[in-house]
Amino acid sequence: MKIRSSSILLALASLIPLLMGCSRDIDFEQLKQKSADEIFALGQKAMNEKSYSDAVKLFEELEKLHPYSRLTIRSSLLAGECNYNNGKYDDAISSFEEFIRAHPTHKDVPYALYMVGFINYKQIPIIERDQDYTIEALEYFNRLREEYPSSEYTAKSEMMVRESREHLAGREVYVAKYYMKRKSHAAAIGRLNTVIESYGNSAHIPEAMHRLAECYVAIGAVDEARIVYNVLLRKYPQSKWTAYSKELLSHA
Repeated sequence: MKIRSSSILLALASLIPLLMGCSRDIDFEQLKQKSADEIFALGQKAMNEKSYSDAVKLFEELEKLHPYSRLTIRSSLLAGECNYNNGKYDDAISSFEEFIRAHPTHKDVPYALYMVGFINYKQIPIIERDQDYTIEALEYFNRLREEYPSSEYTAKSEMMVRESREHLAGREVYVAKYYMKRKSHAAAIGRLNTVIESYGNSAHIPEAMHRLAECYVAIGAVDEARIVYNVLLRKYPQSKWTAYSKELLSHA
């Protein structure tokens, strides 16, 4: 038996609301007659059904209609969570940042700070690309650590802080090598010194020191290269980069 293409299209069309999270029309005029508790309940229901766009609209409408309700603060946070779950990262960040600005002393500010940092962290690109997300993630995680050192969210962010810093150190080495290829040794030296001075526990430090020695040799500053090598030998005697620097200086 043949199935007509129109029947298939109708069947697929019927699935679209399910795939999009059961989106529904919202009667905003009717919402004006409802209490804050009723609108909040509708928002939670939409959120539980994964209709995140609808939930955000309901939570935002609650804030407009009942700005002084005790539920307004909670709905602001939930709007951020819905935007995040819906993959709308920029909107989620805006929601959480607005919460922080509007309620700077609220007990959930550490959570909001964490979420802004976390959403940026999730978007960190490879080291070959600009690291705006990495820098932004660290900014919020550091703020969380400074302002709320005992928060559970500070503890949760520690691993991401380490990885973000490691990523930035790798980026600096990558850029330094770019400059070295173009014989811009002064620019490379600046980048490499930044790694050594600002990312002292990074796994990229041995390579950064070797590249620094390479730069010094390239510009004829062999004595400076030997100083770098001696530090490298003392701190990282087993590193392959120490061996590379030893070989480099044996011919300098």
